[in-house]
Amino acid sequence: MVWEVGFSGNAFFGDEELSLYIRTRRNRRMVGIPGFTWWRWLYQFGSSTLDGSAVGRVFMRAGEPPALLDGSILENDVEQLRLFYLREGFRRAQVLPVVTRVSFGERVRVEFRIAEGEPTTIRSFRYHGLDELTSEERAAIRASSFIPGGSMAAPDSLVWHPEGLRYSEPLLVEERQRLIAWLRDRGFADVNRNAIHAVVYPIHSDSFDVTLAVELGPRYRFGDVEYRVSGPQTAAAARADSTALASSEPDQEGGWLRARFTAERRLDFSLLERTLQFRPGDQFNQSRLLATKRRLDATGVFAFSDIEDAVPDTMADGAIRLDHHIDLRTRVRHQVRFETFMQQRTGALADTDNELGMGLGVTYANLNAFGGGEALTVSSKGSISADIAGLGGFTSAQWENSVGLTYPYLTFPLGSLDRLSSLYDARSQITLTLLAARRDALRLTLRGRGAARYRFELRHTESLASIIDLVDLSVTNPDTLSGFKSIFLDDILTTVDDPVQQAQIIEDYTRPQFNNAIRYTLRKSTADPFRRSNGTIREASFEVGGNLGRLLDGWVFSPGTVDGTIPGFGVFSGSGTNRGMIYRQYVRFSADVRRYHPLTGRSVLAWKVIVGMAQPLGDADVVPFDRRFYTGGASSIRAWRLRELGPGGATFTSSADSLVADGGSNILGGDIKLETSVELRTIAIRKLLEADWIFTLFADAGNVWLGPRNPGTDDGHFRLDSFAGDLGVGAGFGLRLAWDYLIVRLDAAYKVHDPRRRGEFMPDGFGNPILQFGIGHTF
Repeated sequence: MVWEVGFSGNAFFGDEELSLYIRTRRNRRMVGIPGFTWWRWLYQFGSSTLDGSAVGRVFMRAGEPPALLDGSILENDVEQLRLFYLREGFRRAQVLPVVTRVSFGERVRVEFRIAEGEPTTIRSFRYHGLDELTSEERAAIRASSFIPGGSMAAPDSLVWHPEGLRYSEPLLVEERQRLIAWLRDRGFADVNRNAIHAVVYPIHSDSFDVTLAVELGPRYRFGDVEYRVSGPQTAAAARADSTALASSEPDQEGGWLRARFTAERRLDFSLLERTLQFRPGDQFNQSRLLATKRRLDATGVFAFSDIEDAVPDTMADGAIRLDHHIDLRTRVRHQVRFETFMQQRTGALADTDNELGMGLGVTYANLNAFGGGEALTVSSKGSISADIAGLGGFTSAQWENSVGLTYPYLTFPLGSLDRLSSLYDARSQITLTLLAARRDALRLTLRGRGAARYRFELRHTESLASIIDLVDLSVTNPDTLSGFKSIFLDDILTTVDDPVQQAQIIEDYTRPQFNNAIRYTLRKSTADPFRRSNGTIREASFEVGGNLGRLLDGWVFSPGTVDGTIPGFGVFSGSGTNRGMIYRQYVRFSADVRRYHPLTGRSVLAWKVIVGMAQPLGDADVVPFDRRFYTGGASSIRAWRLRELGPGGATFTSSADSLVADGGSNILGGDIKLETSVELRTIAIRKLLEADWIFTLFADAGNVWLGPRNPGTDDGHFRLDSFAGDLGVGAGFGLRLAWDYLIVRLDAAYKVHDPRRRGEFMPDGFGNPILQFGIGHTF
């Protein structure tokens, strides 16, 4: 049985990379402990103790058979390693397998002893067959090459001498793929992998001259385009449509866009014209052709799409045009989906740290509502949540109804951007929602929360997107439950001397509120949003809000005066002396950067930095409740419970004795936020109960503060000379169970520095850990 597998003499390549090319393996070990082969034990228990019975076969499937040494597999491993080194330029590399019996049992250690030798280098590199290109095009090819620079005759020279570059066949394959894409985007439609060959000249024993020989073929232009659309409506009569399109290049003749529809009565011809990302007569460009397919797929209307080249046609002016046929099959328009879901709420209206919710919903979707690819959705969802850590029973209930209309293109007033720019993708969305909820942990109820949003999503590249919320309206009618005064207000109001702010705190939770915002968000993501094991996520957002309420107040409802309220309606009208909806003007900025560094095949170092600032405008001295910043909780500073940290060093509790145990909940929020975290994630066990068991070590730091216009407590204001002492610092460890479809996490966090105990470094020790439960990675 194979006890250990190792490598020696491999200076250029690590053990993990080389292990990809061998099949000789040892059995998996629990937590990496030698001899702790849990899965082998399960297999042997099922096969021997239970004698292959039905129960035994269950154990055998859950485990793995003993990793026995196989001479033929070992011989093949040696050959695969030798070929790997040969492809990477080590022509004289030798691989010797050494099998050594260990001191106990029938076990052996397999070692691959590698004598790498000196690598072969590339002395010179050149492209052949590109004389037809212009000087500017040759310089562009050279500048974007994967072959690093060296000495050359001129910037547009296609011959140069790399300095100390090791020969690598995978590098040459990557360079060929880059060159294919580059040439096909400049009209050379015949270029493919068979048109580019690497010719290697062994000039010396330790160096090669490499030439990429290219068969260019002619430059093409786009010709006519024909859509062939089929659908599920068998009773629909066949129809056709066409239009002449001008070329987007001057002095070039355009062509025709035609469409034939079979068993499809709803699809409008304008959608096909709008998604076409090139025009007849334009120079052939593979990226524009793929962008057309991407736009068609993104509409959600089509279950299938395929693009075919037609026979080239030579025009009178000598230009060669390439017609294209695009085959499409539409989906069934009307769909009804029933769903169940799990959720964990965060932010201003979350209840508790470890609240987990479940719900039911039904959604109706019309995938082509008006013929132009518009998706109309109507949904209704209900959910209940419970505090699974505190075992306090159900903490909230919610019912939400929404109507959404999504256009697979930009609408007014940004429609021209879709036509004038080369966006990767674009869509517009109108959403209306109405929500009613009860938050027992906050002792609040939302009698109604209505929202309307008009959003534009512009994807510039696969990873970079702009999101513009041109209209974001919300109206909220909160009310309090019994116990709200004793649980929250009595503690908080004792720390607030200003009667104006006391009134504003009460307004936050008892008065109907109106808010509008215009928001721009720039987001770039190169990380898997689920696994988050490599890449970067960056997001910055700026918004201006409350100005519509100010306009309606001063110009429509009470011209010449500013009351700070506008009339309510229906469930949002308020009652008694609290009639009317309050509004507050503000500006808000936030930035969020997250980075994931893979250290090994099992470990990832992740970190994040979040900064934010909100400033009231006009007559307001606080920003709206749901636009403030909060910190603390399972997805924030984990050593504090939800909203427990801040603002600054302020504490909200009427009992000094409870300071360490419970600093009170910060329902005020903050105008300024700083937060950072670092986390080391290591996969300790793979595929136990079909999940990866990930152990983590982490440290968090951050806080929120009141801004300069906020009349709140002095301890909560941001001061440049002392803000570092207000940072709450926590550290701890955690466990993640990562299935292919779900990640469940449990963290234990300790307070390292508590800003409410300024000048003291936890003199009584770190105390009991705060346990945080969550869904998905923390960040």
